[in-house]
Parts: sequence; structure tokens; C-alpha cells
Amino acid sequence: MRLSPYQKVLLESVYSKEEKQSPTEIYRQFNHIMRLSGREQVSHKTLSELVSELELYGYVEVERKGRGRGKGVTFYISPTGSVERKTLLDALKDLVV
Repeated sequence: MRLSPYQKVLLESVYSKEEKQSPTEIYRQFNHIMRLSGREQVSHKTLSELVSELELYGYVEVERKGRGRGKGVTFYISPTGSVERKTLLDALKDLVV
């Protein structure tokens, strides 16, 4: 399995903090990194698809919490415990920028 450059940047965004983050926080940080590296930014839908793929691979966990009837769902994205955070960030440092 080979990760795309977008997935690598997304992993960098998720693993930069130890706690869970909202998709909006991840989106802002992701597009900030993309701007700095001179790459094209992505839409919310594309980022959502990338998060789904990384959840399937076991790199991130997505927590969905209902807010009651008719009030919608809140999402949180966090690193999984199965991947060592420091090792992954060190491996991604050279590849992202």
C-alpha cells in the first residue's frame, strides 16, 4: 500500500496534535501545509474521502457523535493508538515538504 502525497500531508495534520480535532481544524491545517509547499488545495469533500481512506487503512480514527434528534452529527478525527506518533511524524517530515 502506497500513500498519495495528499494522504501524507493529511497524516501530518492529524498526527501534529495528540488530541482529537474537528474536520474544520484538520482542513485549515491541511490547506495551510499545501499552500506552503506550493501544491493545490482541496475541497472539503476530497478531504473527507482522504480521511475515509486513512480510517480504512487504520491510521486515523473518526468519532461520530449524534447531538440528538434532528440536530446532526459531530465528527472528531484522532490518531490511532496502533501507530507510534513520533515514528510516523519523523517518516513524514522528509516526504511532505
